[in-house]
Amino acid sequence: MSRFLVLATGGAGGDLQPLIAASLALRDRGHEAIFVGDRSAERVLTGLELDVRVLPKRFDLGPRLVTAIGDAMQATGGDLSAAGPLVEERMAGWAGEVAVSVSRLVSEIRPHAVVTSLFGVEVVKEAAPPCPWAVVNSTFYIGPNPPRPVEQDIAPRAIPLLSRYAALLASPDLVLHATDQIFDFSFNRLPPSHHYAGPLGLWEPPIVAPAYLAEPGDPWVLVSISSQLQDDVTLAEAALAALADRPVRVVLTIGPGHRPEEISVLPRNAHVEQTIPHSVVLRRGVLLVSHAGHGSVMKALWEGRPMVLMPWGRDQPGVAARAQALGVAAVVPRGADARGALADAIDRVLGSPEMRTSAARHSARLQATDPPAVAAMLLESLI
Repeated sequence: MSRFLVLATGGAGGDLQPLIAASLALRDRGHEAIFVGDRSAERVLTGLELDVRVLPKRFDLGPRLVTAIGDAMQATGGDLSAAGPLVEERMAGWAGEVAVSVSRLVSEIRPHAVVTSLFGVEVVKEAAPPCPWAVVNSTFYIGPNPPRPVEQDIAPRAIPLLSRYAALLASPDLVLHATDQIFDFSFNRLPPSHHYAGPLGLWEPPIVAPAYLAEPGDPWVLVSISSQLQDDVTLAEAALAALADRPVRVVLTIGPGHRPEEISVLPRNAHVEQTIPHSVVLRRGVLLVSHAGHGSVMKALWEGRPMVLMPWGRDQPGVAARAQALGVAAVVPRGADARGALADAIDRVLGSPEMRTSAARHSARLQATDPPAVAAMLLESLI
């Protein structure tokens, strides 16, 4: 049995799930996975019977990142491009602080390998463990010579930070991209230490689904906004309004960073949940309306559901472009008439047998794979 130290911090909404999926697969293959994470990781890992070491509260990445973004936006008068380098600088400082604690834990635990997310790459590089280490990137390919210019795939404020992480990906012994290669424009020029593992972000915590999902009635539509704070409640409200008069039932997930009372008008055909497994809605559903988070898009593709996507920030422009190129999504840009634009796109997608067929075809292809097993096998190659 080998011991893996997994550094898990919640930098973006989809970072933790791929790490957990890969770690549980390692455990199933007889290895030990010891998690080191902030309190967001501790909440997600509760009940999974994993060894979790919690970092001091001052290292919680979510609050540090939100504060860094807020300070940078204030300092630059809201200039997204100018704010990016300030956020990058603050995150480098955070990484250096956390690396001291991680280095001590590596000396204590003596793992055979260290695994982290993209947001942890600078931490582990600074900690310089004496064993091999790997990064699990939760979205499409990040690294040198991507298939499209980074300016097309990443929102302006996030470009400096993600570009920094892309440059640092020359340091790990192994990089796993937790996405589907065909979804990622069939990109075939990965660096030698990089591999596609498939959509690892499908993992969901064991939450009991609401009883109302089993009630007979109109088909379901899942509306999802970011599980990490974005200013995308506008998207949720516009989607609810666009779906209010259609013969569907709606589940809106708003994530732990929002409260249900933030939704000003709730149509009679809609339910609001902070957290619910997306898969249980999508299996009963006909459509995803989303901010184009990689995790929710991969879940819809796995279940064979077409999508209407309004990318908001971060990596979401690139995710939306890939889903559109695959023929499974309509993409709506952010704008003044969000309700009207979403309504038009919803009608187009629900009325498109071609899009349903394309989604079903990719679902069948993906469901013949086992991403966690692929990830575990690749991680075993480190030891």
